[in-house]
Amino acid sequence: LGLRIHGAYLSHPQAAVLTAGRVTGRPREIAADEAVLGILRTAGFPDPEAVLIYHAFIDQSLAFAALDAGALALSESSRTSDEGQWESTYARLPVDEYPHINATRRLLAARMNHSAYPVALDMLLASAETRLQALRDG
Repeated sequence: LGLRIHGAYLSHPQAAVLTAGRVTGRPREIAADEAVLGILRTAGFPDPEAVLIYHAFIDQSLAFAALDAGALALSESSRTSDEGQWESTYARLPVDEYPHINATRRLLAARMNHSAYPVALDMLLASAETRLQALRDG
């Protein structure tokens, strides 16, 4: 569901930049909220935990959608310039001043022009699973 929300916003990046921070109360928004809360409550989360995780999930989904859509909304030349910074600037920083960037420069160049949302979503879901297990064990 998170990937679908993120993908829907990215298919309309100009609109995503303007609307990701809004609460519209429209039917699809309400249906998504109901689905997420239903999944969490059915999984066994008590209501306070379900709301906490729902809040983190939806805000993370929308924040990444706005961030990623912002890059897509740039002109082609601006986006190309921004994406090139990982190789034109970061990869050439002096090792004595920036040892950590230097050590990871190739990984940064390969990774940073892609959305971190799938990784962040996996981390959020893993955290939620750990919380649920702690509730069951506790």
